[in-house]
Amino acid sequence: MGAFARARDVEYYTSENVYLYLRCGSCHSIFLESPPADRLDEIYPPNYYSYEPAQQFTSLTERVKAYLDAGLFRKLLRLIPNDSLRVLDVGGGSGWLLSLIRSVSPRVKSTHEVDIEERARAAAEAAGHVYHCSRIEDFSSPQTYDLILLLNLIEHVVDPAAVLVAMRKLLSPHGLILIKTPNVDTLDCRIFRDHNWGGFHCPRHFVLFNRQSMMDLGRKCGLRAQKVIYTQGAPQWAASILGWLGLKGWVRISAERPLYKNPLYPLFCGLFAAFDLVRSPFMPTAQMFVVFQLGDHTD
Repeated sequence: MGAFARARDVEYYTSENVYLYLRCGSCHSIFLESPPADRLDEIYPPNYYSYEPAQQFTSLTERVKAYLDAGLFRKLLRLIPNDSLRVLDVGGGSGWLLSLIRSVSPRVKSTHEVDIEERARAAAEAAGHVYHCSRIEDFSSPQTYDLILLLNLIEHVVDPAAVLVAMRKLLSPHGLILIKTPNVDTLDCRIFRDHNWGGFHCPRHFVLFNRQSMMDLGRKCGLRAQKVIYTQGAPQWAASILGWLGLKGWVRISAERPLYKNPLYPLFCGLFAAFDLVRSPFMPTAQMFVVFQLGDHTD
């Protein structure tokens, strides 16, 4: 185990603290030395992006992303039997992804959201989803789910193994778990490692994985990785570049005007989404999807 990088919050400026990221010598995962799990209200301010109302896919980048996500959901649902499917989104905020997945298949009859943020309830319920304000580790249900989404969340928790075990217990026998998380073995991490790499989302990302460490963690939690798919990580590129420009004083970023509100943000997202998609057949990109199914139980 050794020091990997030091970073600070250049997206929301929630504090001036400098945080140390360590690297595990055996699995090569990256993790915060002292994750601020007791200061969630501070590091997730009221203007945090996921608290925004449901996305309307108004920009070209958003429409392309929605198209690609819909295609992936459609392929996964085809692998799951049954005429009536239950879908659970863990940490999905306002539930816009549940609405998207419901639109791609008439077999999706029941959509549920588990999230710790009560502020997201109204938007999720208005969209027709059942909302449970809870940590997934504390959530119980008399029914199982055929598809469980954990998109851009596992990196935010102190104990990823506990989250995976909780999800495994909620999974139907033929069900699938879809996880999306940053990939540390990628070009943008190498370039911006010592310049507040956007994948750190500092200090909100507590643990970061590569392909092998994510698969290994799933196996320890009684899950088997069916597939790993690299995908574009344009927000990480955009956050890396704009964060660097902000510290130089060349663009304005502050607690009141966070990074994702900068007018250059959608431009950088569009450019680097295309860049990542072009290079994805040849090298690992900044984000990865991991599809898990039930494996051998180990707990």
